[in-house]
Amino acid sequence: MKYKETIAIVNDPEVTLGSLENNNIKSVNAWEIEWGSMSSSYDYIILGGHMGAYDTDKHQYLLSEKEWLSRSVDNGTKILGICLGSQLVADALDGEAYLSDKIEFGFKKLNFIRNDETFSDFRNTEVFTWHRDTFKIPSKAELIANTEFPQIYKIKNTVCIQFHPEVTVELFDNWYDSEVSKKDLKNYDVENTRNKLINYENLMNQKVNIFFKKWKES
Repeated sequence: MKYKETIAIVNDPEVTLGSLENNNIKSVNAWEIEWGSMSSSYDYIILGGHMGAYDTDKHQYLLSEKEWLSRSVDNGTKILGICLGSQLVADALDGEAYLSDKIEFGFKKLNFIRNDETFSDFRNTEVFTWHRDTFKIPSKAELIANTEFPQIYKIKNTVCIQFHPEVTVELFDNWYDSEVSKKDLKNYDVENTRNKLINYENLMNQKVNIFFKKWKES
């Protein structure tokens, strides 16, 4: 089966494809895109970032990105939103992205509300979370899984994931290497979480790439 080419939209230079990078995915920077030229003849991955979906004063390209997402979700373009990507989709539609009063960090087990074979490799295992922003899902979206926060939802041909299936130890270290991250996580067991990631990295890599194939085939 021949699939459409996949384009990853990078919202933050520090948040890249990670363990998905070996899937022949082209990356483009959101702040450099001419959004009117983005065609539905491609599939898209919307990657994460340190900013909030509402931070449009500091990151004005997010306005154009959300306008494009609103149109693209509606016309059935295949989109995968990860972390900030899932928040941007919610904010672009009639959901809402907002800053929560706590950080979700570390490995969590998902509570599945609906069965969906696309996400079966994330069942009976733990996924890696690191976020403070969260969202109210769009009214026409279907919630698939959650923790104390919504984690997976679907709307039309768009799949959104709050956790980080693409994380690697290298990405983790890059994200933690800032004064803001160290301050935010001062009361969390970062060392233990990193050690767990080292042990789980190969398994997580396998799971996210199986998921990616299922997403492309869905």
